[in-house]
Amino acid sequence: MTPESAGPRAARRRWRLPVAAGVGLALAAGAVFYLGGGYDRRQDGRSLTGLCHGSVDTAEVKTLLGVDRARGEDAEAPEGLAACSVVNAGKPSGGFLNVRVGRAPEEVGRALHDLQRYRPNLATTMVMPLGHGRRGVLDLEGRDRATAVLPLDCPAPNTAGLLVTVEAVPANGGYVRDDPAQRARFARVAARAAEGAARVWGCTAPSGPEIAEVPADTRYVKVPDGAASGTCAGLPGVTVESPADPNAPIEDCFLYAGQDTPRFRLGAYYPPFAALLPAVADYPVTGPAGDKGGLAWAAAACPGGATALFTVDTVFDGDRTGAPDPALEKAALRGFATRSAQRHGCSAPQLP
Repeated sequence: MTPESAGPRAARRRWRLPVAAGVGLALAAGAVFYLGGGYDRRQDGRSLTGLCHGSVDTAEVKTLLGVDRARGEDAEAPEGLAACSVVNAGKPSGGFLNVRVGRAPEEVGRALHDLQRYRPNLATTMVMPLGHGRRGVLDLEGRDRATAVLPLDCPAPNTAGLLVTVEAVPANGGYVRDDPAQRARFARVAARAAEGAARVWGCTAPSGPEIAEVPADTRYVKVPDGAASGTCAGLPGVTVESPADPNAPIEDCFLYAGQDTPRFRLGAYYPPFAALLPAVADYPVTGPAGDKGGLAWAAAACPGGATALFTVDTVFDGDRTGAPDPALEKAALRGFATRSAQRHGCSAPQLP
């Protein structure tokens, strides 16, 4: 072999050595990236992008759910516009966030079921306003699940409006209702989902300042006679109430007989819930006002040609049903409906 022929081969060998070393280092780095969870985290990030057509802001979801890794999943929504979930990527059965965006009135019936309004005489379910200028309600359900429902006003072809429903179950078993930071965080996640859906589908979601605080769930907090200042303001006797808010499309108030026996449940339902409640709850509502089968109701005309519905029913608290008292029920309904209608800018209600 001549020196001339050996030179190029030696040069090629010298060139191949660093290339091989570089490839080996790249493979090793890739293995470290993969085995160290980098690939999974990248896939997690990609899966969270564009959820529900880009309407979901997932910035706080991992903290809300109490998970190290979160994976997004778009779901089929044959009866709505979009549905998606954020799940615990490390343990699929531990913690999740579900978001649905649907058209009214179809989605309204599902949302009323989520808020347990198929049994609206139950003493164990009560909604709270989101507050901060947002139109919507929270039901923290007293256990591990939190639900938020937020209506949107929309132009054609969704002139009946859209509804955004958000549900969350933390992975660590922590109750959203018991943690002020978690309540506010869940409310922010729900409000941002509504704002995102409004942008995607050209609707309107009332906005306000950043939600820094949400009142505690007060469904089991007794208010002494004459001290009510929220949804039960002006009603006599021991009550259980939530803060009064003109943007809350559903309002609740409970009247008690003494300290421990709930008697009546008062409800105020504004669009899009007023029209669907009688069918969902199997309420015998006919006409703008009446009294039938132990239920009394009233109605009021609201801005934009909408109608509000107000109801009063005896309460079942899991052990017993409150004793009917038609005269007291109608008197309570009169005060409750009148104040709620005024708060929402509606006309004086027609009363039974």
